[in-house]
Amino acid sequence: MRVTALVPAFNEAPRVSPILRLLVSSHRVKRVMLIDDGSTDQTAGVGEGVEGVEVMVLPENLGKAGAIERGLATVDEGIILLLDADLIGFSTDHLNQLLDPLEKGHCEMSVGVFLEGKLSTDLGQVVAPGLSGQRAFLASRFQGFPLGEVKGYGFETALNGFALSEGWRTLRIPLVGVHQVTKEKKRGVVKGLGERLLMYWEVALGWMGRWTAK
Repeated sequence: MRVTALVPAFNEAPRVSPILRLLVSSHRVKRVMLIDDGSTDQTAGVGEGVEGVEVMVLPENLGKAGAIERGLATVDEGIILLLDADLIGFSTDHLNQLLDPLEKGHCEMSVGVFLEGKLSTDLGQVVAPGLSGQRAFLASRFQGFPLGEVKGYGFETALNGFALSEGWRTLRIPLVGVHQVTKEKKRGVVKGLGERLLMYWEVALGWMGRWTAK
C-alpha cells in the first residue's frame, strides 16, 4: 500500500532535517512532503536540500490544521503518515510500528504515544492524551472529515473524534525513547508558554466543536 508522509513545519529549520532524511531513506514511504507553514526561517530551504523531499511553501502561517489540509489535498489513496518536524529519537523501528498495523489490516488508524523519551513530553501526553502528531491512517476512510472547520492544533483531537464516530479501529503505539523539542525551548519561556496554552485551547476546541453531542 502506498505511503505518503506529510510533515507540517513552522520555523523548524534547525530541527527538521533528521526526520526528512529518515523518511526518504525508507523503502516503505513512497512520497515525502514538507509543508512549510509560512516560516520566516530557512525551513523550506532545509527541505529542498534533502533529495527526494517535495516542499510545499505556504505564503502565510495557517496553523497546523491549515497546513495539513493543504498537504492532504494532494493525497487520495493509500496510507497517510503524519509526523512532527521536531522529533528526537524517532527511528525506522518506530516508523514500522506505526505502519505495520494498517498494512496488515489490524486498524484504520495508528497513533504514536511518547514513552520514556523525556519527562516534559511524556507528561504532555498525560495532560492531553489525544494530542499526537505522530499517526497513520487510511486515506480511503478520511472522506467526510470536516477539515475546513478545524483550527490549528485541534486537528488531532478532531480526527480522534471523527474516527470514533465512524467506528474506526484505532491502535495506540508506544514510541519508546521518542520526544520533541518543547515550545518553551524553541520560542523562549514566555512566548513558548503562551503558544502551549493556545495549543491546549485549540485541542479542546477540536474535540468539543463537533463530537461532544454524539
